Amino acid sequence: MAVRADDAGLHKKLVWLTFFRVVSVTVLLGGAAAVAWDDERGLAAAGPIFGLVIVTYAASIAAGLLLRAGRSGEWLAPLAWAHVAADVALAAAVAGLTGGAESVFVFMYSLGIVSGAILLYRRGAVAALGLAVAAQVVVVIAAGPARVPYTLLFVQASAFAVTAVLASYLSEQLRSTGERLAARESDLAAITALHESIVESVTSGLVTLDTAGCITFINRAGEQMTGLARRDAVGRPAHRWFAAFHTDEPRGETDLDTAYGARLRIGYSSFRLLGRGGTPIGTAIIFQDLTDLRAMEDRVARTQRLADLGRVAAGLAHELRNPLASMMGAVELLARTVADSPEDARLLGIVQREGGRLATLVSDFLEYARPRAPRRVACDLSAVVADTLDAFANDPAAQRVEVRRALEPAPASCDPDQIRQVLWNLLVNAAHAARGRLEGADERALAGTVRVTCAPSAAGGARLEVEDDGPGIPAADRHRLFTPFFTTRQGGTGLGLATVHAIVDAHGGVVAVESEPGRGARFVVQLPPAPRAVAAETR
Repeated sequence: MAVRADDAGLHKKLVWLTFFRVVSVTVLLGGAAAVAWDDERGLAAAGPIFGLVIVTYAASIAAGLLLRAGRSGEWLAPLAWAHVAADVALAAAVAGLTGGAESVFVFMYSLGIVSGAILLYRRGAVAALGLAVAAQVVVVIAAGPARVPYTLLFVQASAFAVTAVLASYLSEQLRSTGERLAARESDLAAITALHESIVESVTSGLVTLDTAGCITFINRAGEQMTGLARRDAVGRPAHRWFAAFHTDEPRGETDLDTAYGARLRIGYSSFRLLGRGGTPIGTAIIFQDLTDLRAMEDRVARTQRLADLGRVAAGLAHELRNPLASMMGAVELLARTVADSPEDARLLGIVQREGGRLATLVSDFLEYARPRAPRRVACDLSAVVADTLDAFANDPAAQRVEVRRALEPAPASCDPDQIRQVLWNLLVNAAHAARGRLEGADERALAGTVRVTCAPSAAGGARLEVEDDGPGIPAADRHRLFTPFFTTRQGGTGLGLATVHAIVDAHGGVVAVESEPGRGARFVVQLPPAPRAVAAETR
C-alpha cells in the first residue's frame, strides 16, 4: 500500500517523540527519585514514582511496536491524540508526586503542549493546553482545597497559554513551509523527470564531460550506439572511448570503434557547459551515427555513375562492337593468306589477341552498365558456391592457390547465374592477391590460400565470404574498389568488382571489404531474406 506524505510525516514524528519521552523519563528518573528522597515521606514516595516510570516505559515500548508494525492507517491520528494525552497525564502524575503546584516538574506540561503542537499543529497545542490547565487544577485541589495557591496557578496557566501560542504559531509556520517545500520538490521532480525523459528519448547520443575530461553522463542512445554501459563509463576518462572527438572543434566527423567491435562513422557537435557567472563546468557532445547515411550516399553516387554509363552504353556498343567484329573477321581471313610468313603470322597473332581482349572489355563493360534484372529462384546458396568452386579449380587463375571451403546450407532467393559471376570475380581477385604475396618464388611452390565461407546470416538471408592471405589493400584504395575501371592488377579491366557490386545491389544486398596491409583482404556479400512474394512463388 502506498504511504501518503501526511501519514509518513506523522509516523516519523511519533517515532521521534516516543524516543524523546523514553529519554526524558530516564533523565528525570534520577531527579524525581532525589526529590522524593528529600521529602519527609522519604522512600515511601519513591515507589509511586518508579512505578510511574515503569508504566511510561511499558506504554512507550507498546507505542514503538505499534509504530513499527506499519507506516499508514487510520490508527495514526488516534495514536497521536493518545500521545498528547499521555504526555499531559505523565506531567500531572510527576507534579502530583513531587509537590503539586510547587513541583519543579511543572515544566513538563509545557513539553506536552509542545508535543501536541508538533504532532497535530494548532489543534494539538490548544487541546494539550486545555488538558494541562485542567490536570494542574485537579493536582492542586487534590493536594488540599483549603490552601489553593490561586496566584501561582494563574501564573502557571498563563505560562502554559504562552507556550501553546508560541508552539502553535511555530508549528503552523513549519507546516506552511513544509507544504511550500513539498510543492517545490514536486515541481523540481517533475522538471527533472521531464529533462531526463527528453534526454533519454532523443535518438542522438549525448555525453557530458567535466573539466578534467571524465564522463559525467551518457544517455540511452549513446549507450546503444557505443556499446558502453553508463555504470562503466561514468567517472572514467573520456579519451578511452572518445579520443577521436575533437572537443575544441564545434563540429566534425570521425570513425568510432564501438565496444562491440564495429566501426561507425560518427558526426558530432560539442559545446561548453557553463555554470553560474559563466564559469565553465564541462563539455557536452552530441553525436549521431552517420554510417548508413554515408553508405547510402556512396550507393547513390555509384547509381548515378551507373546511370551515366548506361546512357552511353548503347552508343558504345554500336560504335565499337560492330566495327570490331568486322576487323576480327578480316584479320582471320588475312591470317590464312600469310601462313608462310612467320613474322606476319606473329603480328597477326598480336592483333587477334589484343582484338579479343578489346572484345572482352566491351562485353564486360556492357554487362556492368546494363545488367539484366536478377531472375530469382529459391535455392541453397552453398550448392551454388560448391559448383562454382569445382569449376574454378580448373581455371588457370587457381594454379598454385589452395582454396579452402566452409559451406553451410544457406537458403536464399537469388539468380544463381549472377551469383556464380559474383563469386567467380571475387575468386579471381583473391587468387591473384594470394599469388602476389610471393612474387619471384618457385613457380611450383604453393603461393597462397583462399578461404570461402557460406552460411546463414544472423540478420536473415545468406552470407558469403571470400578471404585471401595476400598483401592486403591500402586504405587509400578501399573506397575506390567498386569504381569502374579502377584496378591495381596488371592486365585487369577494373570492371570485375564494379560488376560484383552492381549484381549484389540489384539483389538488394550489400558487399563490403575488410583489409589491413600485410594481412590479406576479406570480401563479404550479404544477401537479404527472400521477399514474401518470391517465397510464395517458390512453394
